[in-house]
Amino acid sequence: MTDNGGPFRSLNFQLFITTHPELRHVRTRVKSPGQNGSRERGFGTLKYERLLLDEISNALELVARAEDYRVEYNEIRPHEAIAWNRPLKVHLGKADPTIPNFEREEILPTT
Repeated sequence: MTDNGGPFRSLNFQLFITTHPELRHVRTRVKSPGQNGSRERGFGTLKYERLLLDEISNALELVARAEDYRVEYNEIRPHEAIAWNRPLKVHLGKADPTIPNFEREEILPTT
């Protein structure tokens, strides 16, 4: 699902979608950002947790920070909507999105 911004109306994007039959492009209604709320929130988190912390000196640093966030978001950070599992594990079938899979910290006796 995308908004109706220019990049998603471009010929290049349409060609990309056409050449990937596993994808189905769905657009939000015009001036309805709430339909795409989780993605908008994700971009907000990316900006505040990685991009606006200090000045980014070049495009390569920007790409590296965005990639670090993507890896953390999909592989490290648990998500409430999928029972506190990680998206990659759910996608690969290694975790059930309805069953919490908390990692338990081993607590050793103190005496």
